[in-house]
Amino acid sequence: TISPVVCLEDFQVLYGPTKCEGQLFTEAETSKKPAISAPSAASTDTFTVLMWDPDAPSPSNPLCKSWLHWIYVDAVGKHLTGGTDAEAYAGPTPPEGVHTYHVTLYKQMESMAAVQPPSERCHFDPTAFANEHGLQQVSDVTFKVAAATA
Repeated sequence: TISPVVCLEDFQVLYGPTKCEGQLFTEAETSKKPAISAPSAASTDTFTVLMWDPDAPSPSNPLCKSWLHWIYVDAVGKHLTGGTDAEAYAGPTPPEGVHTYHVTLYKQMESMAAVQPPSERCHFDPTAFANEHGLQQVSDVTFKVAAATA
């Protein structure tokens, strides 16, 4: 785990009007990319956002730990605007059990415009990705989604 140099306690991830604070959402509620912001960030700060699932395909058997759901790079300022999806958003669709999703905010030291997404979403290692690109973790927000029942 990367030791945060700066901690932004006010990093916000919202699906519709609801702020993520560890609670349970439905697949439908999380099917579209969330609204994100970091109100205490400086206007010149640049960030990367990673969303990943350590429970894929199931919490009891995470063979695909950690499944990558989103990479958003070069997001600027408190509104985290102007960035680019280096890996397109893929909403949660847990096949079984209740999965915990992480939306992690990293401060960038340089542009990530040329970053290449991993060749597959399965077995994504957020810590290794952050280390490889000189990213400093500043916040992590979690929420849960349960597998749809037939």
